Amino acid sequence: MKALLTGMNGTVAPALAQSLSAVGYAIVPWNRTLHPIDNREAVECFIASESPDLLCHLAMGSPDWAEWMAKVCAQRKIPFLFTSSVSVFSGSQTGPFSVEELPLPDDDYGRYKFECEQRIQGANPNAWIVRLGWQIGTAPGGNQMVDYLDRAFREHGIIEASTEWFPGCSFLPDTADSLTQILSLPSGLYHLDGNPGLQFHEITTGLNHLLGEPWTVVPISGLVQNHRMLDPRVTVVPITRRLSL
Repeated sequence: MKALLTGMNGTVAPALAQSLSAVGYAIVPWNRTLHPIDNREAVECFIASESPDLLCHLAMGSPDWAEWMAKVCAQRKIPFLFTSSVSVFSGSQTGPFSVEELPLPDDDYGRYKFECEQRIQGANPNAWIVRLGWQIGTAPGGNQMVDYLDRAFREHGIIEASTEWFPGCSFLPDTADSLTQILSLPSGLYHLDGNPGLQFHEITTGLNHLLGEPWTVVPISGLVQNHRMLDPRVTVVPITRRLSL
């Protein structure tokens, strides 16, 4: 089996590639230099030439690109998965969010992700669209929570962590394994969140102990929000298990 993945220079796609490889997929990265994403014919030709058994879209790119890929996959009956974000929900919306709740994005990233969702659904009703929370790695580097915390500590000497913010989040390997499992479920919209109810200060303190970092974590009461997502159909390892909480 062959899986074509976008976003292999990012955070989630390399982890998903490992998970898919473990169940028998050969991974083909989308190289934008060789295969432009702003030319519909080039996009269609590359997918046709590879004839993958699965296409997973995890990269940043125009909504046009997402829609073109989704349409080609619908025409060729290639399973198509797109990773969206909890950011489609606005700061004025309060979670935990179910898949039935209508997003009202209030920033550019959230609006971008929601537009991609809508255009993919229109082009390919059989696509999987999976909203992810903030990803948690095990070391600094990449666009994920541990890197953010490490940079915050190095810049300020402390990490201020809200006791009233409940972020949607999961550890990268668990996200990847859950995405792989979702491919065995009926297509549609899913939420993937490993936070059973921890606030950001608890998560940050737990990561500090888990990783043996020298961070000084200071509790604050700012950012009163619940960004958790709910979906009983999705099995994901809770972050409490890795944090021993």
